[in-house]
Amino acid sequence: MLAAIDRSSLTPRESAYVDALTIFYTDFNSLAHGLRAEAYAKRMQRVYLDYPADPEAAVLYALALLATADPTDKSYAKQLEAAGILDAVRADQPHHPGVLHYLIHSYDYPRLAQLALDAATIYAGVAPDSAHAQHMPSHIFTRLGLWERSIASNHDSTASAAAYTRRAGLAGHYDEGLHSIDYLMYALLQVARDNEARELLDELRAIGGTNVQNFKVAYTYAASPARYALERRQWAEAAELTPLPSRFPWESFEWARSIHHFARGIGAARSGQLELARPELDVIREIAMSLPATTFPYWREEVFVHIDVLSAWIALGEGDASAALQLAAAAAAREDAVDKHPVTPGEVLPARELFADLLLELGMTTEALVEYEKVLARSRNRANAILGAARAAAGSGRAAVATRYYEALLEQVTAGNLEREGLSEARAYLASNE
Repeated sequence: MLAAIDRSSLTPRESAYVDALTIFYTDFNSLAHGLRAEAYAKRMQRVYLDYPADPEAAVLYALALLATADPTDKSYAKQLEAAGILDAVRADQPHHPGVLHYLIHSYDYPRLAQLALDAATIYAGVAPDSAHAQHMPSHIFTRLGLWERSIASNHDSTASAAAYTRRAGLAGHYDEGLHSIDYLMYALLQVARDNEARELLDELRAIGGTNVQNFKVAYTYAASPARYALERRQWAEAAELTPLPSRFPWESFEWARSIHHFARGIGAARSGQLELARPELDVIREIAMSLPATTFPYWREEVFVHIDVLSAWIALGEGDASAALQLAAAAAAREDAVDKHPVTPGEVLPARELFADLLLELGMTTEALVEYEKVLARSRNRANAILGAARAAAGSGRAAVATRYYEALLEQVTAGNLEREGLSEARAYLASNE
């Protein structure tokens, strides 16, 4: 039960805000979050309409729209409605931090990201002491494949989080810092700055604990070590990953634990160790069966994507190419149907990229190129998708396309590890086609 609130000194507008919050928290122990969020959004719409001169009502209603958007709606109706409301406020308050923040969330989709580049460019300067404000621009930089800008944004954010941890005397590292670490890890690996990524992973291991243990922390602990191995295509290394940290309450975040076992399984399957891959698949299936009905749709879907993708690579290793192709294609379609959660810069390995990799393994180079280009349309400048597209184009005799992709890859990683897989191959191909 919620405690009664003395409203005797409240204005009607203040009371309207209290009504909205009361609706959201009523029956919070028994009523699903989604239902309460919808009820809150409807009440905030009333506040917004009743008090048109209140910019905060507009901003908070826009945020409520974003919170209740259907992750499978590719028209992005609620996101665009929210953005329209926010832009109206921004016309009078161009540096309103809430407006800039929520505009980034409104447009954090491949098709829309360019629309938030201006907001992303100025937001960090509006709130320079906020770790999250320093990080948020990287959502758009990541969508647009602007890796160096994402790296700078998240370097600032991780430093700000560490400073806040000390300044506030927190019992553990500020959780927002871990969110930025995973985005930073992803960006560093896209430009092959592998030594820095390794140092970042060491920093993550040394953190020891956070001020709160939530989904952002769980995701980073599961995803960042997996990314470090998989993006470098070190399959045997991925097969031997250990949980980070071992004392984290993974039982409360089973969907995140699936990432760890998926990385181990893919690493094992792709390094020819099917006897190690199969037990990992069994664990992921057990996790899928244990997920509560209230699990966020994207997390639930990703667990089932992990099952199909890993099953596909095991089937390929067992010599059943037909089953492998069917499973990999289904996984790619399933993952594409639900937009990613904002906590992640991108899937640990996109299912469609793994489908393309599988096609390439089978010598189906023309089909593989089509799939790699779909990945690049959704995740711009992904290094492994660029490499795969170059290989597929070269294998299908499309020399001009292969040259374009190999050149793009080499240009992207000039500040990184020039011994990364595929780079000597790129240089040799370009030299032979001059």
